[in-house]
Amino acid sequence: MGMNEERMALADFVQRGRRWVLAYTIDLPVNRWDAWIAIASRDGLGQWFPATIVGEWTIGRVLRFTFPEDPDGEPMAGRVVDVEAGALLAFTWESDSLRLTLTEHDGGTRLDFAASLDGQGRGAREGAGWHVCLAALRESVGGYVVDADRDWKQLFGRYAEKFGPAAATVLPPSS
Repeated sequence: MGMNEERMALADFVQRGRRWVLAYTIDLPVNRWDAWIAIASRDGLGQWFPATIVGEWTIGRVLRFTFPEDPDGEPMAGRVVDVEAGALLAFTWESDSLRLTLTEHDGGTRLDFAASLDGQGRGAREGAGWHVCLAALRESVGGYVVDADRDWKQLFGRYAEKFGPAAATVLPPSS
């Protein structure tokens, strides 16, 4: 496989206090401002983020998360924690905290994405889910993604193996 055909690296999963943090590093083949548009604009988020976010990226503002495929579902809530245009976006989503940091790297942009979870048992499920989302983000800005990085079920198995059985106790809701 050539450099552009490699799988994305699996996240790391570490305990920090009472929380568990999934940490990903993804290289995006665009400049920092184009990456910012992809992670912070409504159109950009619509390409990769698993929910529609309603609210402004202003520190302290309330966010509402809805799912287009579940129009009758109850919206979820969050709050903007930190914003630095072109560099940092941090917010809560129910009990999770998400932090996206952009830095210029090797002619493109490096995204460091961290998802802080309230329990170890969600590690494999959320690890696979965010992996698929970040693959969609990379693809949305013109990056190459292999099919295996879109395969949630296979990724769940890989994350469960990497993180161990204690990180795979919370399974997705059955469809």
